[in-house]
Amino acid sequence: MKRATVLSILWLALLSTPALSFAPSSRVLSQSVSSARGATLAMAPDDVQQQEGEGLTIYGHPGTRSPLVNWACYELGLNKVAAGDLSKNPHPFGQIPCFADGNAKDPTIVFESGAILIYLVQNYATNTDLTDAQKASIISWVTWANASLDPICFLETPDGKVYDTGLREGNNKRIAQLEALLQKQDGVLVPSAGFSIADVAVASYLLYVAQFFPKVVDHLKSTWPNIANYMKEAASRPAYAQAFGPDLQEYLVEKLSEVPDASAKKIFGMF
Repeated sequence: MKRATVLSILWLALLSTPALSFAPSSRVLSQSVSSARGATLAMAPDDVQQQEGEGLTIYGHPGTRSPLVNWACYELGLNKVAAGDLSKNPHPFGQIPCFADGNAKDPTIVFESGAILIYLVQNYATNTDLTDAQKASIISWVTWANASLDPICFLETPDGKVYDTGLREGNNKRIAQLEALLQKQDGVLVPSAGFSIADVAVASYLLYVAQFFPKVVDHLKSTWPNIANYMKEAASRPAYAQAFGPDLQEYLVEKLSEVPDASAKKIFGMF
């Protein structure tokens, strides 16, 4: 499907949706937006190369936080992760994403995206020669992304629906500090570890904002240039395309690299 067609479908879906229903616990988008984004955020073929229950299984959907878990897996070289049957989702509240590790008879179950990323760092980052100190820093950033960055990126109504992003503001102290750190640390959060799961966690939320509130990207480029460049570099990674789809990667990298043209402004003028 051509990228312009995908964007048009997304725009029509957004017009029919009063607010982004991005619930705090699972960040599940409204059905119409999920359907539109499915064309862009389809899970990569490697996700289904093994049978559910025989190794690593992700229970998720493209319109949730699930692809960021896939992204983390790909960055760690875990390319054969099964896509779980949602009717068998072991999450105690039936939410997604949920992660199962091991044989179906006695798997380790991890839920909440941040907890899953921490589990991956603790159990599957062994081939990256990370020190305990580096792992501790990465885990701290994953926790910060969920506890502090998420509420800035997504402003919610009392019933948990996202209506705007706090990244429109130019005076947020946490974002200003993140901007300074990225400038000082050559565009990564844990310099001694290079691009890590810490960056997957933080960049995922920032890139979700670029998807749902694309006009904010111009503000980011002018106000927080290091953050905007960080987002572009993260979206450019091969593992990001594997998890989120090459169409979305192309769109985000282009948008973060250039000033949007008139047609793009018209399509997303509502934001």
